[in-house]
Amino acid sequence: MAFTDIHSHILPGFDDGARDEEEFLAMARRALEGGTGRLAATPHCDLEDPASRWRDVRHAVRVSQDLLSSRGLHLELVPGLEVRVNSALYRMAREGGDLDLLALGENGKYVLVDLPLMDLPAPTPDVLFMIQLRGFTPILAHPERNRLLSDRLQVVRDLRERGIEIQVNSGSLSGLYGRRARKAGWELLEGGTARLVASDAHQEEGRGPDLSGTYRLLRRRLGEEAARLLLETNPSLVLEGKSLHDLPETRGRKGRLSRPSSASP
Repeated sequence: MAFTDIHSHILPGFDDGARDEEEFLAMARRALEGGTGRLAATPHCDLEDPASRWRDVRHAVRVSQDLLSSRGLHLELVPGLEVRVNSALYRMAREGGDLDLLALGENGKYVLVDLPLMDLPAPTPDVLFMIQLRGFTPILAHPERNRLLSDRLQVVRDLRERGIEIQVNSGSLSGLYGRRARKAGWELLEGGTARLVASDAHQEEGRGPDLSGTYRLLRRRLGEEAARLLLETNPSLVLEGKSLHDLPETRGRKGRLSRPSSASP
């Protein structure tokens, strides 16, 4: 089994992730040790920031892949971005801009998007819908970490009903971001709202790329099939541009049997 991680900040010098080549290589080794075979490099992308280097990501991934190969590290890197939801993203989608350059994977149909950690901008549903009109499926990154959404999970469920995929951070499930994010993350998984788990790795330790502990947590709480689906099957389907699978029936925190939504993109 090899995990596919669709959210990481491993590219050196692009954002608040890996600072340099040395840290990049350390993160790659840790990802491999934790069972990850394929990793999407997804630097932060703010289309309203003229200094953003988002167009350089694909070239940087090729250079970094060559570096991994030269060191005998058999980790497959794929390009991507974590795109901030704002008016510039809306304009790009409305005007027929290069959304394919924002997508996960070379031929992907999924766009990883994120929100401010403290609120939900009012135009968010319109921005996500405009992306869908262009034939892409937004993946909302770590809504359990959003201070507003973590207390209003019905908003996240409503987005899922509209065809938005939901990704939970591995660190949220272990309590790295606090009890509120942990509780919300597990509720999104146990209710079938979230169908993806990723590391959102920024460094070697702490917010790192080792998914082995997350796999054990998921297996213990949701079962082997669900753990594989969240870390292996569905992330691979994202990079292939295919529809995701629902989680199997699971017993929730309070012992109630819950059946995930069958909605798909």
